[in-house]
Amino acid sequence: MTAAATTEQTAPNRPSIDPSEVAKFTAMAAEWWDPKGKFKPLHKFNPVRLGFIRDVVEAHFDRDPTAKHPFDGLRFLDIGCGGGLVS
Repeated sequence: MTAAATTEQTAPNRPSIDPSEVAKFTAMAAEWWDPKGKFKPLHKFNPVRLGFIRDVVEAHFDRDPTAKHPFDGLRFLDIGCGGGLVS
């Protein structure tokens, strides 16, 4: 790879947003949050996903799962989950 190609690909003024992707997800935004709509399977899967995340975090940080507030003192950063249904 040439220096010019590297600079062109990583230039800070080059947008990283694909307008066609923005349009696609904007078009489906209203139905995205409908728990009875076409994304119903994602909504139904959330309790399982959240349970898994909770169990892994508790085990990793040696937290008591029976404690009233097992995550006291921890800080979490949500870096996204695709649909944002866990966010």
